[in-house]
Amino acid sequence: MDERGQSVVIRQPNSPDEEAALWRAAAACPTKSIGRLGTPRPPASPFPHEMTPGVFALGYNSPKSFGGHSWLVARPGGNLMIDSPAYTRSLIGGVDDLGGVAHILLSHRDDVADAGRWAEQYGARVWIHEDEADAAAYATDIVTGDHTIAPGVNAILTPGHTEGHLLFHVDDRWLFTGDTLLWNHRRGELDVTPRQTWFSWRALADSMDRIAHLHVEWVFAGHGSWHRLGTDLYTEQMATLGARMRDIGQAAWSERPDTAFGWH
Repeated sequence: MDERGQSVVIRQPNSPDEEAALWRAAAACPTKSIGRLGTPRPPASPFPHEMTPGVFALGYNSPKSFGGHSWLVARPGGNLMIDSPAYTRSLIGGVDDLGGVAHILLSHRDDVADAGRWAEQYGARVWIHEDEADAAAYATDIVTGDHTIAPGVNAILTPGHTEGHLLFHVDDRWLFTGDTLLWNHRRGELDVTPRQTWFSWRALADSMDRIAHLHVEWVFAGHGSWHRLGTDLYTEQMATLGARMRDIGQAAWSERPDTAFGWH
């Protein structure tokens, strides 16, 4: 990142892995700001990209969701799409190869993007909280609070960023946090985004307390960085996050120059 917090290419890739990573960055960028001279397209679709066995980044981040990340979880009982990428033919083949999509889980109104088109493509059920449902009129399942979507798949109400924000805890291992929680790679810790807390800072702090007891190996954020913490580090950091948020207050937290970055 440069001094303004924008990502820049500082050198050319010098290995196949680095070149693949840059193609993923190019495909994920919602403003299409990364290109390669003389080669407009990657040799193969860079997404879905497996992050850990069973969890795939979908890339093709949509400007409709402010460039938010979306994920696919491959499960025997039916695959999950968590929040929505842009609907693109470049991605459909890879999703087909993984078995399609049975459920689309929408964390909140900001990250709906092209969920309706993906639902039509696969005949998927679409889940969202009632306070966010006006953003997805095609949703098939409206929840009012914590809800078990399928065995091992739990929606947890976490107001703060928006009133009806949900996050999804899957197989007692993976936490898909939408816009509630991210990994701040600059400070090496779990963090939140005060400048994008539209509903209630206090509610967001309370939500952090609610999820602190979960068994979590990976955090997959909608905005910001994902990270494999392991359960011990997750428990240790979450034990104090809500209290620190209440102590500092939203205004003071927002003043910290090294705090969580916003949309990107």
